[in-house]
Amino acid sequence: MKGRNGEKDFSIITNITLAYLAIGGVLGDIGTSPLYVLSLTFKTLPVTVLNVMGVLSLIFWSFIFLSTKYAWMALELDNNGEGGTFALLSLIRHTGKTLLEKIKSNKILILLSIAAFLSMLCGALLLSDGVITPSISVLAAVEGVEVQYPHLAQYVIPIAVIILTILFMVQKHGTEKVAKFFSPIIIIWFLTIAILGFLSLKSSLWLLKAINPYYAIKFLLDHPISIIFPILGYVVLCITGGEALYADEAHYGKFGIRLAWFVGAICLLLNYFGQGAYLLSHKNCKNPFYALALPYPHIIYIFLLIIATLAAIIASQAMITGGFSTYKQAMELRMFPRVQIINTSPKTRGQIYIPAVNKGMFIACIATVFIFKSSSALGDAYGLAVTGAFIGTTVMMGILFYLRNYYDKKKFWYVVPLLIIFMIFDTAFFSSNLGKIPTGGWFPMIISIFLITTMITWEKGSALIYQNIPKDTKSNFLQNLKEANLAVLPGTDIHMSGSERVIPASLVEQLEMEVLREQIVLVTIKNTDAPWGINYNKQILANFAQGQGKLWQVIIEKGYMRLLINVPKILEELELLTPPYRFIFGLWDPVIVEQGWKRPFLLYFRFIYRNAPTLSRRFLIPASKVRYIGGEVEIKFSK
Repeated sequence: MKGRNGEKDFSIITNITLAYLAIGGVLGDIGTSPLYVLSLTFKTLPVTVLNVMGVLSLIFWSFIFLSTKYAWMALELDNNGEGGTFALLSLIRHTGKTLLEKIKSNKILILLSIAAFLSMLCGALLLSDGVITPSISVLAAVEGVEVQYPHLAQYVIPIAVIILTILFMVQKHGTEKVAKFFSPIIIIWFLTIAILGFLSLKSSLWLLKAINPYYAIKFLLDHPISIIFPILGYVVLCITGGEALYADEAHYGKFGIRLAWFVGAICLLLNYFGQGAYLLSHKNCKNPFYALALPYPHIIYIFLLIIATLAAIIASQAMITGGFSTYKQAMELRMFPRVQIINTSPKTRGQIYIPAVNKGMFIACIATVFIFKSSSALGDAYGLAVTGAFIGTTVMMGILFYLRNYYDKKKFWYVVPLLIIFMIFDTAFFSSNLGKIPTGGWFPMIISIFLITTMITWEKGSALIYQNIPKDTKSNFLQNLKEANLAVLPGTDIHMSGSERVIPASLVEQLEMEVLREQIVLVTIKNTDAPWGINYNKQILANFAQGQGKLWQVIIEKGYMRLLINVPKILEELELLTPPYRFIFGLWDPVIVEQGWKRPFLLYFRFIYRNAPTLSRRFLIPASKVRYIGGEVEIKFSK
């Protein structure tokens, strides 16, 4: 059943079930933050009552910020139930194009361009965050061994590498079979850290006064910028993973995510306040998280170490599969090269595995572990990417609100104060992480720059290829087809066309050869604003060769999240697959004639282009039915 906004109306039991699943599927990353946040924050900051209360107040109000921005406002900005950066871009594009149909405005075009770049930036930042999260989570969990067994410290890195290797190796089997175990483990994790935090806090309940923003403000005013910025850079780690509250909306729904976050936030805050209480009574403690278990029997410590490691693995799993989804969405928007995507579940369409992305993330994670060697050192690399994504998301939200209220600016100005508050938090957190660049922040910057360069290079290079290959307008081609002296052969040729208004180069080349099949089918696949669904229709464009041949056009409209399209099956249903049939693709080899400083970008594009999988895999076309027509194409940025 659908609600007014297109969201499914579930029963209370279903919503609670979704919330239960969301605890394991969404909160894994943010749920493991207590492993390292306070230990990093107080590695240089003196442990005093006001400092502890100030930091706890900052953590509490960071949670309020996250709840307001993502668990409330962002979840309302869904695209037919889909959330995340690229869903937000789709909403902006749809709204902007609707406005452009009524008015011509350069301002709108500029906003659409800004939104497109920000989506690239946020996607790159979140993918780089997906490399750091598994590394720091697994390292921080395994480092618990050092607290009780210092002589085993030398085995921390090898154990972390082994865990990460196994984690990436099992990705090809899909997460569906193990997903049902995630939520129970994370629930046990949340209950464990909440109980340990409460037991430590119960003798110092006065620390709950830290929820008063006075202590956060006093902390910020009492310390110089040189201290505040590094501290804020570590405090923000308590809300890393917050983007998942929005990005995973389609899987668990608004209510499920909000309920899961409410329960998870309470457990996390209890643990943070408990660690604060422990620090005040043990000021030389290096790892307050694991120290919470020291007053109890040793078996409790062992249990905490095991459950923390499992939770870290689950948090890593969530980021890896999130990386798969982010790449897939970007690829559907033509921002990344085509790569092989495998659906690992016949029941759940979101369960995918991307071998190339998995391999890249694995290499990057292992390199991260060996470069930084500890969660403490890696803390300086963590935070810059996610806070940059925070800013990008806020700006994109502002663009969407502006476009939606283009004719009624008063409604837009109503939401501006809240956006300004978001931007203050975003800017403060991001600025505080800039100081980490020399000591670790350079790492996600390099990854992000590489990914953004790849996206821009792919998008621009693909456009140059398209501009320079031979093609024709529909009207001109139909006139040439009518006048041509053709030899007609039995069977069907199918040509994939990027636009229903343009004849593909492969068919233009065939016409010049003056030999065509008796049935020609042009297939155009278009993305819709809805994430899923598929519709298709056919129409005859022309008869040719004195009625011996027919030219058909088939338009397939699919959801932007749907990747694989069984084109042969669709054509069979439309009775357009008369044997013998074959699919004709254009194959163009880019020849780089650019001589300026832009030449390396085109050389990089050619490398990607030559190694990208063919379109036939995405359309489930048998290899034996594929033929290529093409040649060399000169490309350069400047004319």
